[in-house]
Amino acid sequence: MRNLITFFLITARLAAADIVGTDIINSLVTSGIKTLPNPPTAELTGTLPGRRALCAGTASAAFLFLKDGEADPVAPTGVFFNRYLIANATVVVVVHKQNSLSQLKLSELKGLFAKESREVYLNWGDLSNGTLSEMAAPIVYAPPGAFTDELFKGLVLEGNDYRAGVRQRLEWATVSENLTARFGVVAIMPSMPAGTPGRLMPIADGRPGRSQVAYPPNEVNIYNGDYPLRLPLYLYVRTDREKALHDTLVWFLSDTFAQGLQAQGLSPAPKAIRGRLTQRLDR
Repeated sequence: MRNLITFFLITARLAAADIVGTDIINSLVTSGIKTLPNPPTAELTGTLPGRRALCAGTASAAFLFLKDGEADPVAPTGVFFNRYLIANATVVVVVHKQNSLSQLKLSELKGLFAKESREVYLNWGDLSNGTLSEMAAPIVYAPPGAFTDELFKGLVLEGNDYRAGVRQRLEWATVSENLTARFGVVAIMPSMPAGTPGRLMPIADGRPGRSQVAYPPNEVNIYNGDYPLRLPLYLYVRTDREKALHDTLVWFLSDTFAQGLQAQGLSPAPKAIRGRLTQRLDR
């Protein structure tokens, strides 16, 4: 009964908010819109409650994470949504600069990190194209507020846990030191900071029916969906509310908001794309 009461209380609060959705960017959104004239209300408590509020017609816009193949939210009768790809949550794979392996597949990443996997890779030489005779040293770097752990477990480990020996909860200084000193290190993180002593590894999906081509995690490959270790963050907006939310939507497409998304470990849409969307809003 307590959980049911909590659900109704949350739903009631969401009914009064114009902007809803994932809580990952709640602080960024709520603090930013306060600087706008006639700011809308915003309460971002999660993708699922945000989706419910949008579909129920009690919200004007929602920031929602959607998996590949997941259906768009269904608009109420007589209502239509516009969808904007605002950013992607990403995981990048970083190895020692002297690791000559040219790419990794999702199944190989699972074999390097997962507690349970059809193939287990403890040494780089175990991989089909591996030439480095060195024990694999997997690291998870997930700074506070990042989506790294959940995203990697969902996309790669398929709900499994990490195998024994995967180092977690490390400070960046320790991760950087390992990338400098250990040839066998393979680290996952939300993005690779400038000056990192390592090399970004191109990743191929590799699953049946999916692309076998490996793509590096640059902003174009991420935005186009070619880089597989990403989860799109869409902004859904009711078409009948776009005019009233014009200034807010322009701010969501601004460089300032993009920089805030980057600070949260997200990869914002390319500047040229955001510019075109802004022009469309001004028509």
